[in-house]
Amino acid sequence: MVATKYLDVNIFVYWLGKHPKFGETAYKWIKKVENAFRREYVTSSLTIYETLIIVGGLTGKNLRDKGFVEEVITAIMSLRGLIIEPLTSGDVSQAFRLMKEYGFDYEDSLHLAVALRVGAKEIVSNDEDFDGSPLRRIF
Repeated sequence: MVATKYLDVNIFVYWLGKHPKFGETAYKWIKKVENAFRREYVTSSLTIYETLIIVGGLTGKNLRDKGFVEEVITAIMSLRGLIIEPLTSGDVSQAFRLMKEYGFDYEDSLHLAVALRVGAKEIVSNDEDFDGSPLRRIF
């Protein structure tokens, strides 16, 4: 069985936003996801919403722009090796406990809750906050 890697939101933001410093690294991860086995990479449904909000803020677009929303959703959903996990009520509760345990903000705690629930061993992120989690951070 292939170990599951959790993709943090910043990978999608750097990729779709063509970040000057991290865009190329994010793109390389996206290529790995495109060529991966199903369930090798996972992210949360929260990631799609956060990506829309952040990239929209960077580009001046908003969630009323159907073309923008479709473009972002299609880009993420078409990645062959990626599974989108829904947030559960258990994740919402667990995230609050993880906030206290690891000192994370609620957003990072939600991502960590989903990653732990699906059995991820690694998180693809440049967010050093995850260095204090049970996941091995790779970027």
